Amino acid sequence: MTAEVDPVPAAPPHIPVHLIRDFDLWAELTAQGENAYAWAAALHQNTPPIFWIPSLGFLPGAWIPRRSEDLRRILQDPETFSSVGLTPYAMLLGESWRLAPLEVDPPDHAKYRALLNPLFTPKKVDALEQDIRELATQLIEAFAQKGRCDFNEDFAKPFPTLIFLKLMGWPLEDRPLFQHWTQTLIKGSDVQVVTDNARTITDWIRKHIAERRENPGDDFTSYLLASQIDGRPLTDDEMLGINFLIFIGGLDTVTSSIGLFFRHLARNPEQQAQLRANPELIPDAVEELLRSYSIVNMRRTVTRDVQIGEATMKKGDIVMISTELANLDPEVFDEADKVDFQRSTGNAPHMAFSYGVHRCVGSHLARRELRIALELWLKLIPPFRIAEGTQPRFNAYGVFGMEDLHLQWDNPSVDSGASETRASEASA
Repeated sequence: MTAEVDPVPAAPPHIPVHLIRDFDLWAELTAQGENAYAWAAALHQNTPPIFWIPSLGFLPGAWIPRRSEDLRRILQDPETFSSVGLTPYAMLLGESWRLAPLEVDPPDHAKYRALLNPLFTPKKVDALEQDIRELATQLIEAFAQKGRCDFNEDFAKPFPTLIFLKLMGWPLEDRPLFQHWTQTLIKGSDVQVVTDNARTITDWIRKHIAERRENPGDDFTSYLLASQIDGRPLTDDEMLGINFLIFIGGLDTVTSSIGLFFRHLARNPEQQAQLRANPELIPDAVEELLRSYSIVNMRRTVTRDVQIGEATMKKGDIVMISTELANLDPEVFDEADKVDFQRSTGNAPHMAFSYGVHRCVGSHLARRELRIALELWLKLIPPFRIAEGTQPRFNAYGVFGMEDLHLQWDNPSVDSGASETRASEASA
């Protein structure tokens, strides 16, 4: 894995041979399966602080900084490390719109971010609390008596998706379609499949925008149509880019995180028991699981030559921002590869929601959904484990997550007449 190799054709001539690692990070992590995060943690022991790889799936080669300190420095310097063009979707379609504010650098970034901030305030999330609890309870009760479930299909996908669609005012009946598109777009390794789905999603968004121009409603798209940037309405490309970003940002990240959380608890019954006995630890457990199983990778483009350690990054080079490497950095977290629900992070908070101006705008909502999911599962479902005859599958392309996860438990605790009582208890 760490042997020095001759430069591959894709390696620019300014990259020293000893900094090249000839593997596709996403493919290698996917192949590692449940061992993926342990493998990633080991990179801190057997690779240079910044190394270069020839490809990321169908994307070109990139620098990989592994130290949290370097990653924070990069994220705090958008003038040198630009977010413009960091996703491939418009390019694959031969178009030029941007996922604003994600692909917009300061100072313009703040103008677009201001449009989104009001939608995800703690007060706005508080107003969704009861809806989140009721939906989680309904989903859990639908399979609790069966003694097992297909976790992704029965819970991880519908739970955050329905909450998000409700928040956005988008049609709930399109949930299965949205889930399919998100899975194939964000986690796809086939460039043609990703391109086809990007085209289908943009067609849907453009049609939805046109409908709301004709018949404004109480939804996110109508809100954008009534908004202004620099005293003018948003352009068609701006409308598309913001809606597309909300689509991919809101419909998958919690689904991906929650699968990793529950796989961990299924594999570690002693920590599952710890939370059952001490539910007050659940908020801390959410933070520790976010740190231990971070899912998001971002790219930046170098705008001017810059030196970081041994790495001479040239204008035009790509740098990948790996939240999982940042959060597994042993220079920041003692025993970083261990999950400890009572860990004290002190002045070193995790970077699961990124860092700097592009920190995730939906973090309040994500935290609330993850906390409620853990609370209600541990209250309504007996001790659970990986279902017999199944093997969890992990996917590291794009946003990391569990591709397949089946859970099982003994002595289902739900009886046919208890639904109303249990829902009331769950929301207490």
